[in-house]
Amino acid sequence: MEDLAQPRIEATLPDGLLTVPLLRHQKIALAWMLQKETTSLHCLGGILADDQGLGKTISMIALIQMQRPLESKSTSNNLRNFKAEALNLDDDDDAIFDSEKVKQIGESDDLESVPEVSTRAFYKGRPAAGTLVVCPASVVRQWARELDEKVADNAKLSVLIYHGSNRTKDPVELAKYDVVLTTYSLVTNEVPKQPIVDDDDGDQRNGEKYGLSSEFSTNKRRKKISNVGKKGKKVRKGNDGSSIDCDTGTLARVGWFRVVLDEAQTIKNHRTQVARACCGLRAKRRWCLSGTPIQNTIDDLYSYFRFLKYDPYAVYRSFCSSIKYPIAKNAINGYKKLQAVLKTIMLRRTKGDFALFFCNTYDVLNLYRKLLINDSFLLCSY
Repeated sequence: MEDLAQPRIEATLPDGLLTVPLLRHQKIALAWMLQKETTSLHCLGGILADDQGLGKTISMIALIQMQRPLESKSTSNNLRNFKAEALNLDDDDDAIFDSEKVKQIGESDDLESVPEVSTRAFYKGRPAAGTLVVCPASVVRQWARELDEKVADNAKLSVLIYHGSNRTKDPVELAKYDVVLTTYSLVTNEVPKQPIVDDDDGDQRNGEKYGLSSEFSTNKRRKKISNVGKKGKKVRKGNDGSSIDCDTGTLARVGWFRVVLDEAQTIKNHRTQVARACCGLRAKRRWCLSGTPIQNTIDDLYSYFRFLKYDPYAVYRSFCSSIKYPIAKNAINGYKKLQAVLKTIMLRRTKGDFALFFCNTYDVLNLYRKLLINDSFLLCSY
């Protein structure tokens, strides 16, 4: 990932939105995210994989602020037209977009010409809400503090911490807030799980096709999802094969404008309940924030692709045939293909990149000047 070409275009955040100025690399991240949310031909969103400490949280808050007019318009229109009706989780997850307009725009670097992507025909039977941030319980309060301290008083965002036994059961109440903060455990409990997608027999056949031993594939066939829950809850099958609890939680009864997974490595194993539940969230824009996007194997990336709906790699067979097996057979060529795939959806900068490439000459000279002054002071003190 270190060889991925880095974008250089910066976005200008209007005055009065944040209490702190964005650093140059954060402005670049904001420009990149704005482009991914408005003109991307692959999926609306991506993976922000900067090293810890480079400000992924403040970059995401800036994005929320920049897109707030579009988000507010979509949410207010939906709430006015919303009528309570039976929830049908079989509804298509895709809103209707003007595909011809998007094709004409392409991957333009001109931020001035970025149009608003229509969010008409949002989720039938679900109120359209703002941004859902899913994170470990240990950082929920940190997110709330950042949203309070880093946002200017005249541009405050309404924030709800969706946690605890007294949390609301009304999806319309969730839709009133600009940002809703919740935990991975609550998403796991409230959102219908998408099916386990790996096909062991298919894995073995494809593995042999690429010259791999059968040990490369998982030999253990997993049980299919039952139509009846373990505790006797009534469960029905969705059109996509996912299990749908009749008493679906509030988080699943909302169509989100944006879903952000913080510490997204939490879903790295696509077979886990938490990963499958996150993939079941309904949203038009999806983001993964992680300083360590790959921790164990290439399969970690598949879980992100599935959550992001990054076709064709959101389909496990396509992911394996295009990425996983070629890497196992010929690592050099396979990783070149992977780099090309990641270039369209991931932005990663390390602290080394920040020091070498994202400081201009004046910044570097100013830094050296301060170091020399500090060293001289220390020498004189002796």
